[in-house]
Amino acid sequence: MEPPKRIQLIDPGPLLRWLETSPKSVSLSDIEIAEIWALVALGALARREQAHALEVVPAPTSPSSRFAYAVGLDDLVQGKPQVSRGEPGRTHKLTRIVKFEHIERNADEISKLLIPDDRQRDTQRTLYYVIVELLRNALQHSRDKLGGVIAAQRNDRGRNWNKPVIQVAVADTGIGILEHLKTSHPQLQDAQEALDKALWPHVSGTFEFGLTGTAENAGMGLFFIAEMAKLTAGTLVLASRGATLLLDGDPEFEGHHRLEFVQPRGTGYPGTLVAFELPTDAVEDYNALIERIRELARERTPRRATHRWMRYEPPPADAQEFLVNVGVEDTKKAMQVATETLIPWLVQRRTIVLNFRGMEICTQSYLHALLFEPLRMAWALRIPIYVSNVQPGVRSNLELLENYALGG
Repeated sequence: MEPPKRIQLIDPGPLLRWLETSPKSVSLSDIEIAEIWALVALGALARREQAHALEVVPAPTSPSSRFAYAVGLDDLVQGKPQVSRGEPGRTHKLTRIVKFEHIERNADEISKLLIPDDRQRDTQRTLYYVIVELLRNALQHSRDKLGGVIAAQRNDRGRNWNKPVIQVAVADTGIGILEHLKTSHPQLQDAQEALDKALWPHVSGTFEFGLTGTAENAGMGLFFIAEMAKLTAGTLVLASRGATLLLDGDPEFEGHHRLEFVQPRGTGYPGTLVAFELPTDAVEDYNALIERIRELARERTPRRATHRWMRYEPPPADAQEFLVNVGVEDTKKAMQVATETLIPWLVQRRTIVLNFRGMEICTQSYLHALLFEPLRMAWALRIPIYVSNVQPGVRSNLELLENYALGG
């Protein structure tokens, strides 16, 4: 079986079906068009440190081979650091991400490189959010010792001449979504069911729909990204071992989204591959976008919390202030702060003020790790936690966290 000639996100099936045959090599001379998500998919499988690595054969006269060279496929395969990060406003080269502390730095770099115009700040912030969530999932859940592979591209030609988009993709060669979810949901046996559930709030993490979370994971990342695709008329491809889900947001914004599994049944990816396309002019208000997704999550989550223990009014004069400064969104460090600082303060019945000064973006996963257990402790001791200097998008995520943390 030969690889497809044209590999585009609107039709991911041909490449994924070909990869299901476990090819030993691929010649780029056989491929006419390869978007960045395809090179991420191939590059993750071609990393030389892993057993049975896919061999990628270059072809100097092939357009796809020239593009692959320009975005650093050779360096990625060989484990060499990139000399440059990419072309401003066009591409970000294929990059390995292995450490959590590198996630936010790369997300910031990619979002600003691909969207350098400050007038599109809200699109930039949305892209940043997507990248952080995708990389965190790859590092936290895949068990791939080589980490994740990421790259991004601005597409404004060919099929995108009248709808420019930013395409970003992350891939790993780990255990896949079904195996990850089975650790906490052993009744799951079907890869398609696992992918479907992964797009619901509070399922892709460590607990079932309708139950509260754990300190490890909020289970909200893929839900937020899927809803972003719907609300921006974007595209999401979620491919893992045994299944691939394709979501196209309705370009008329009337709710008629395309959501389907790639056929035949069983078509997947040897690990997990997530590709996301964001129209460059689709996000005019990042905070409003996050707020709308929060509302959607609340609609699909049993709401049992009737008394609010997170307050946004001025705190008492003797309150103990904690400055939330997310230079690196390290969820393990956030859990450590919760355990070693916030909870002991609450046990001593000291009133806490969380100061979010200067923070425009804070992902649900980080807030969950920092505040899930302290919120439960505040409820048990009947001690409110005060919040100051919080941006609307961050406040929306805090309110969502309180809804499910105090459930049950």
